[in-house]
Amino acid sequence: MRHWYGVLLTVGLLGACSQTPQALKPQVAVGPAVTVEKTANPSFQRTYTWTMEKRVTDPETGHLTLMPGQSYLVKYAVHLVGTPKDTDFKVDGTVTIKNTGVGAVVLQAPTDTLSTGESVSLDCGVSFPYTLAEGANLVCTYSQALPDGKARTNRASVPWGTDGTTFPNTATAEQAFSFSNPTQVVDGSVTVDDPSATPTGAISAINPEGLISQTYFFERWVRFESCGEHEVKNTATFTTSTTGTTGSASATVRVSVPCQEGCTLTQGYWKTHSKYGPAPYDDTWAMIGEDTFFYGSGQSHYQVLWTSPKGNAYYILAHQYIAAKLNTLNGAATTPEVDAAMAWAEGFFNAYTPSNAPKDQASLAKAYAATLDQYNNGLTGPGHCSE
Repeated sequence: MRHWYGVLLTVGLLGACSQTPQALKPQVAVGPAVTVEKTANPSFQRTYTWTMEKRVTDPETGHLTLMPGQSYLVKYAVHLVGTPKDTDFKVDGTVTIKNTGVGAVVLQAPTDTLSTGESVSLDCGVSFPYTLAEGANLVCTYSQALPDGKARTNRASVPWGTDGTTFPNTATAEQAFSFSNPTQVVDGSVTVDDPSATPTGAISAINPEGLISQTYFFERWVRFESCGEHEVKNTATFTTSTTGTTGSASATVRVSVPCQEGCTLTQGYWKTHSKYGPAPYDDTWAMIGEDTFFYGSGQSHYQVLWTSPKGNAYYILAHQYIAAKLNTLNGAATTPEVDAAMAWAEGFFNAYTPSNAPKDQASLAKAYAATLDQYNNGLTGPGHCSE
């Protein structure tokens, strides 16, 4: 009985050990696999062509009338436009073929095409069919010139198999690219020079298409001592940053300096050079007459000239008007501003007297008096006489 029991126990234990655990699953081997990775790097050159124009901004008409020795600050604007031209479009990159499965695979020659129809030549450095070992990579490079800057998609494909004679599988990769920022810029900026003028500022702008617009501002003083017709030609130049290409533009201001006759004398001169002295008599007075009434003032020209204004706009204007009148009778040329002041003064004196001139006319009367004062002192017009 003991012997039989031991046999049964042994058999039971052996049976229990031979059972397969229910939680374990059999492993399945991974097969061959190929993946492709692709890069696409666009490049192009942008070359700028520059144009320049120059114009006079002050005076707007480009014409001045100045007295001899009178100065004027002429202002210029120099406008430049840089027009871009994009060339030498190219895309380069890599196609990386990876054996990511179990066992070696055999590759047929890969192809690379663009969405616009161009074929890209790949340099893989090997002959095809090519056996790619398990876990190995094959890197192919390419560089392709393109006819334009259209955006494109680059698609690489590689047929592959395992027996070396058939290639039933295809691995692919795509990469989109566009030409937005140039990789090389030629003459993208300029330096501007205007040796006869002083720079005062500049503004610049660039639009999304790359067009550059720049404006530089200059000014210079203009002055002529002699009368006649004069031209002031001012030329600005530019030099491009890469090729050193140069260009220029000019603007001309025409300056008229009237050859005026005669000269002017101040009211102080005319006060003292009448027939009443005390200075020697200037017979220009005879054309008016010292004792002739001055409009409706109730006083003679001589009396008005010797009356202290004490702030009265009538007398302030009358003093300068009488002096200017004597100057013109003495042969001194006038200016359009002086002529306008004289005409306004005559209308004023015909309408008012020293006691009834309206206050709202006072400031205007004084302003015209100042115009005539400048004329009588030689600051405008033909200039002051040498007494």
